[in-house]
This record gives sequence, structure tokens and C-alpha cells, in this order.
Amino acid sequence: MSKWKYTGKEVNPEKIDESLKTIKSACFGCETHSSDCSIAKAAGDVAEMIDEKSIPVKDQIHAQISGALAGATFPIATPDDLIAAFPDGANTTCRVGDLKMTAGEAGTLLKPSDFPFKSAKDVADIIVSRAGL
Repeated sequence: MSKWKYTGKEVNPEKIDESLKTIKSACFGCETHSSDCSIAKAAGDVAEMIDEKSIPVKDQIHAQISGALAGATFPIATPDDLIAAFPDGANTTCRVGDLKMTAGEAGTLLKPSDFPFKSAKDVADIIVSRAGL
């Protein structure tokens, strides 16, 4: 079980997944994405709760990338548009244990032929695969 960092409440993995899906469904699909977006922040916070002991690192990073892009409008056609879609731009950070990766670092794994991206899942799939996680 994971703890909700704001209250310390124990939350099971099913509830985390359910909450993350609900938050993502609340996305307004704005044309631009801002680090001030409370929906994207909430999705990222919930994605961080995934129990590290039971879920592989690659799946946790995948969930964090997908959560960070929850408010993005797809398709995303360029690397600059992708970086802008992350809540804190190139400084958006995914972290599991000692592993840390920023969106800027992850962007170096992408190729021009990867664009346009049609979903957050597509972005996460390629980054996790190329990072060798």
C-alpha cells in the first residue's frame, strides 16, 4: 500500500489506478499546457504513489511520464511542443528510487521520425524502451 503524501492515508493500487484514470478524464484538452495546471499536477502526484515494491521501475517511470502529460493536447508534432507539454518543461522529473530522468534528458532519446505523437502512452512507450528500463 502507498501513502497519499498530503494526508498520510494508505491507498491500495486499485484505488490509485482508478483515481489516476478519473483525473485524466477531467482533462480539458487545452491547446497549451502549463505547469500551473492543477489537473496535470494531480495526475503526476497520484502517479508517484505507485508502490515501488510491486511494480517494475519501467512501469513506474511510464506511469509518471503518462501522468505528467495528462493535460497535453495530442497529436504533438515537434520536440519543442512535447517539452512544452510537460508541467515543468524540460525540468519535469520522473524519479524512482535512485533513478531520476528529466523531460529534457528523455527528449534526447527521441528521433524526428517519432513525431507526431498521438498519445501520452506513445511518448512513454518510446522513452522507456529507449532508456533501457
